[in-house]
Formats: sequence, structure tokens, C-alpha cells
Amino acid sequence: MLRTPERLLLTGCLAAASSAVIVAAARNEARYIVPIAWNKPHITRVIGLGYPELGLELDVAHTTVRTIDGKSCVVGNVVSFDVDDAYAFNVDEPVSVTLTYAPQFTTASPFLVIWDKNGGDGHGSLEVIPETGATFKQVTVSLDRARLAGLGAEQTDLAVGARRGVVALCDIAVTRSGSTKPSAGFGTVRVETKDAKTGRIVPARIGIYDESGRAPLPSEAAVPVNRFGDLVRRHWLNRRTMWPSANRQAFYSDGRYEATVPAGPYEIAITRGPEFRSYHGRFEVRPGVPNDISIALERYDDLPSLGWYSGEAHVHLGRERVNDAAVWTQVAAEDLHVANLLEMGNIAGTYFKQPEWGPSGRYERDGVVLVPGQEDPRTGQRGHTIHWNLQKRTHVDQAAFYQYHEVFEETRRQGAITGYAHWGELFHAPRGLALDVPFGLVDFIEVLQGGRLSIDPWYTLLNLGYRVLPAGGADYPYFGPTLPGVERTYVKLDGPFSADAWFHSFRRGHAYVTNGPFLDLTVNGRQIGDELRVSRGIEIRVAAAAWMNPDVDAMDRLELVVLGDVAAQQFADGRDRVELKKALIADRSMWIAVRAYGRHQERGYTTIAHSAPIYVVVGDEPTWKIEAVPELVQRERALLRELLTKRIDPSEDLESFETSDVLVRQWEAQLPRIKSRVAEADARYEDLLKRAAASRLPGPH
Repeated sequence: MLRTPERLLLTGCLAAASSAVIVAAARNEARYIVPIAWNKPHITRVIGLGYPELGLELDVAHTTVRTIDGKSCVVGNVVSFDVDDAYAFNVDEPVSVTLTYAPQFTTASPFLVIWDKNGGDGHGSLEVIPETGATFKQVTVSLDRARLAGLGAEQTDLAVGARRGVVALCDIAVTRSGSTKPSAGFGTVRVETKDAKTGRIVPARIGIYDESGRAPLPSEAAVPVNRFGDLVRRHWLNRRTMWPSANRQAFYSDGRYEATVPAGPYEIAITRGPEFRSYHGRFEVRPGVPNDISIALERYDDLPSLGWYSGEAHVHLGRERVNDAAVWTQVAAEDLHVANLLEMGNIAGTYFKQPEWGPSGRYERDGVVLVPGQEDPRTGQRGHTIHWNLQKRTHVDQAAFYQYHEVFEETRRQGAITGYAHWGELFHAPRGLALDVPFGLVDFIEVLQGGRLSIDPWYTLLNLGYRVLPAGGADYPYFGPTLPGVERTYVKLDGPFSADAWFHSFRRGHAYVTNGPFLDLTVNGRQIGDELRVSRGIEIRVAAAAWMNPDVDAMDRLELVVLGDVAAQQFADGRDRVELKKALIADRSMWIAVRAYGRHQERGYTTIAHSAPIYVVVGDEPTWKIEAVPELVQRERALLRELLTKRIDPSEDLESFETSDVLVRQWEAQLPRIKSRVAEADARYEDLLKRAAASRLPGPH
């Protein structure tokens, strides 16, 4: 039985994971990819996959080949297929796929068929509800507008997978309909992108589509960039990605692009980050005739002229050399000024390698800087950590891998900025935060990612009086997958731009995170991140504003947040800018911030921005929410107990296919040291409670 899912699986379903069970991958890969010896007509390669990046809630299980009632069957989370290019490549037609599966060994219900598709999102997805009652069952699905041009992991064309459990595939047959229409002729298109204000040729993200929505395959002029270990020119754009067309495949250009394409009318879409208006137009290609298009991209706003420079907290783009022009171009095309390229580590090794560290590892050109950093240590037991602006790589050996403080202390000695990834939520990060924050080791939490702002772990720490900053990052190529800069961090500089100035100003708190709205906030003239010391009872005046490029979304509202509570709000009422003014009485110390929303507020994706706080200090009181301190301390202590008592689940590690055994063994060996560290943290929480109890609760404000 077939049914189409209500929400198409993110195209990452075609992109999966690495290592080796059957054949080891030679590349530096963070994905589980297992070549399978399984010969089928019109199929040149079969690959076993298993990885949460697929958009499926998967266990990262090994793929196996087993014999079931005399048939050789592949049993795994995701099995991906490369269709023989001589049989079908870059087509546009229905393709039939007949699957034979073993119900007794198929624990997934439903399982999915995903394919490289023309038009729209660039991928297709169908759900199959397994039937029971026989050793083998067969189902035939029709892949609508199949393209089969290798958009998936390892340039595969289609995949069979599961959100949960495994599929036991015992045969596959691919049959073309043969209805792809030949092109009537070809012409040349040349696209040049400029900054309308400066006249400079600038990199951009471009999509070109024929009348049916089909995107011609990018030419060699498109910038090749890495998506995990795959070098790709064609990118899918998830729904969180700013884009003016319903067709959502694109490529990167360094500012000049040329390709030979079938003759006919075309749609073209171009973007360059949220400060620029998007371009959406049409052109005609005639056989044998060159078509020159020069697009001057207009600014919606010029944030650097106001001192604000955008940065990416979290990008995984490996480099073989420091001056990697392709990586630089992808970052510049998204109008990012600082990209923190994070080498990613687990207890077994590292991925997305950076060639050098410190200033010699940076690559700066035209106000765009690539900076090496690390996401390491990271475990499913106590979260993933991020360290920016390192002077050298800091990867502790296995015997100390759970001792996060050793890395934090070393990277801080280097002058690095340290934090927790993934909202401070995923992979049990609240446990790690509860342990590390009391020691003053955490500068920031990556509160904006995947189209969602998380405030709970962050507000808890702010209301305990800890000064922890917000960061926003896309985590390319994970989360959908996404593209760099979909979520970003703006930092305000007092003088000329440089990477050092950006990091210095971030550390001072002059920052906000956004996937759309821009923000401004002052309290008695003090800026975001400042501390304002006042006498008790004085009136303080708050002025805030939010505005947003209407090509990203429409503004909805601006909220003033005081000690985690909404103290005032102002709706946009159809305008792209909203302002808010409010007088408050400083009857206690407090932290004050603003957050802004766009109209797009669906589950799992909200257009939103949030500032770092301004701290108003009365006397020497901490900026805590004193009446909530006992409850919040109890919550943090419960997390410390959970860290010690919850049994480790190695499958929560994204690369558990290579780390499971050592994770369990080392946790048991290192637990005594963790207990000692927890006792120290608990004592600090006890001291916090005593100080709160000794303080006189201020009156209502």
C-alpha cells in the first residue's frame, strides 16, 4: 500500500553517512557509507547508509547482507542506488521501481522511497506501508519526474530508507518509461552578478529553471563545494532558506557564470543573503545565440555601515589549503563576513580537517574571513561543544575525552571563545552546561539553529546570574541539509572590520542572532551587551527596533524581554520595521533583551531574532531572577545527578558505527573523575543558593 507523506522528507534523505563495514572509505568522512556487493540490472553501485542527517529518526545501525529463504537481501536503515548512467542519466520522466522485501525482517513501517527529481524541491518521496503474511512481498512505485543525475550521497540517484527501524530489501528492478523529450537546440547563457551600490562583481547563489521547473545541470563554471565528502555543484534549498522561486535547486557563482542550456524560456532567481533584495526574473535562450544577463543586486540594508557584521557560528567545510577559493566563494555568496569552519571530533578521531590554526589558518579577502575552529569534544552523554578562534587544535586523547573542562581550559588559555552547540539541548547538552557553566567556562550557547530558537537552557542560566551569550549557526551540511548563513550571528564593531575585532566585540556581548529580522536595542543609551549601573528606583528608558527584508519574510512583532518575561510587545501591522519604547523602574538588577518574529511561525521553523542582554546592575546585586533561583538550582542539580546515573547510550553518538565500544569503555573508566567534578559544581550551586537566601528579595517592579 502506498501513501504520500504530508510533509516531504528533507532532501538530505539522499545524502547519508560514512565509515566502512564492508569496504573502508579512504576519505575523511563523517558519514556511514558502506559499499554493498549486490548486483542488479541497471544498477552500478549499492550503498548502505545510516545517519540522522537523512531527516529520519534513525538508529545508526550497520547495514548487513543476509540470506533469507535463499535470497540475498540487504538489511539496513537506508540503502542507496546509483542507476547506470548509460541507462538513465539526467532524464525527465516517470521511472518504475519494483521492490521485493522481506516483511519478517523489515521493522520499519512505513519505509520510504526517495529519488532525485526534476522541479520543485529537487527530490521526491513516497511512503510504503509494508504488508505481512508472506516471506517476500513486492511493491512497485512510480518515481514522478525522475532525474537520476546523482544528487544523493556519493552521487547516488535513489534510496530506500526508514525513519525508524530497518528495511530488508531482497530485489530491486528499475524500469524507464522512455518519455524524456529531446532538446530542440542549445544556446549559451552568461550571468554576471554585481553589487548595485559598489558596482563590484560579487559571488551569489543562482537558480535557473525552464518552464517545467527543471534546472539545467550546472556547468563547470559553477563553484564546486563539499557536502560532507562529496564535491557538488547542485544544491537543494530547504524551506528555511531564503529563495524567491518555488523551484529550489541552486548553484554558487563567483560572480560570472556561463553554461550551454537547451533553448527556450527560463526563470532565474538570485540571492546574496538577507541584506540584499532577491532577484527574480525571466529570459529567453535561442539556439546558437549567446544570452548575456547582468544583474545589479540592490541592498535592502547595509548593516556594516551601522557597524554590524554577520558571522556563522557553525560550518563544517574541510579545507586542504588555507586559501580555498571555493569555500571562500560559498561563504561570500551568502554575504557572511566571518565563517567559523569547525573541524569536528569524536572520541575516535576528527573530520572536516583544517590545514592550519591561528592567524596562519585564516583566509581573508574582500572583508570575508575563513577562521578555523573546532566542534570537539562532542558526545551523546553531555553534548557538543564549539571553540572559535583557536591558536592550535585541541583534541584530548580517549582517556580524557569526557573531561570537557580540560579542553575548555586549554582553548581559553589560547584566547578562544567557547560554547555549546545545538540550542544547548541536543545530545543531552543540558547536562554538560550544568557541569561547565558554574566554572565560568561557557561563553555562548548556539540558541538559533534549524529554524528554531531555544530559550529554556539559556534563560535558565541567565536567571541564575550567569552571563552566557547567544550564537546562531546553520551547522552546514547537517540539519536538512542547510546552507551556510541560514542562521547567523551579527556582531557590532566600534571600528574597522577584522576577524580579531569581530571576536573581541562578540566576547563583550555586542551581538544578536537571526534568520531574518535585524535588531537594535538601547537602555539609557547603552548598547546590546553593555552593563548599566544605576541607583535603585531610577527610571530607565528602553528603545528597541526590528526590521526585515520583505524578501525573507514579513515582520510580525517585537518583544521586550526582562528576566525571561515579556515586558512589552509591539506589532508591525504590515510594516517592515517596528519600534518599541518602554520606561522601566530599576528596583532590582536585571537582564534586558529583545526578540523579533516574522510571520512565518510554523512548527519547526520560525523567522526570529534575539539579542544578547543589556545588564542593568543595582548596587552589587547579580542580574538573577532571585525568586526563581531555588527552583532553577534544583533543576541544574537534577541534571548533574542525571549525568552520573543515566546509563550511556552509544547509539546517541552520530558516528557510533566507529565509537560505540570505546565510548562505553571510557565512560566507565572516567566516571570517578566526572563524579569529582560534579561534586565541585554542586558545591558552587550550593553557594549560589546561600547567596540568594542571604539577599533581600526586591519589591515588585
